[in-house]
Amino acid sequence: MKTIICQLVVVALLTVVIALSVSGTAAVAVVFGGLAAVVPNALFGAIAFLHAGARANQKVVKSFFVGEGIKLVLTAVLISALFLLTDFNSVWLMSGFVVAVISQWIAPISFLKST
Repeated sequence: MKTIICQLVVVALLTVVIALSVSGTAAVAVVFGGLAAVVPNALFGAIAFLHAGARANQKVVKSFFVGEGIKLVLTAVLISALFLLTDFNSVWLMSGFVVAVISQWIAPISFLKST
């Protein structure tokens, strides 16, 4: 959940910067590109963590694989749909997507507590 919130905050910040410095249309493209990464990631989290505990270890592994598969397919569908069905500038669309993905990788590091 923290990772999803981090992704949303980073995409929102980028959106504000782009809206103020470039254009509203570019900012909307950034939002949709970011959501194409955040929504599948959130769905993965919901599916992957359906089960917990030592007794459910096979279900845990299965839900992770199912969740990752759904995440990959949904990401491909969303990105494809955005490219095919909208006339957004691909640079802004992919900027939102890439920033969301990178923030997904970096977010866990920011949650580590220093000892």
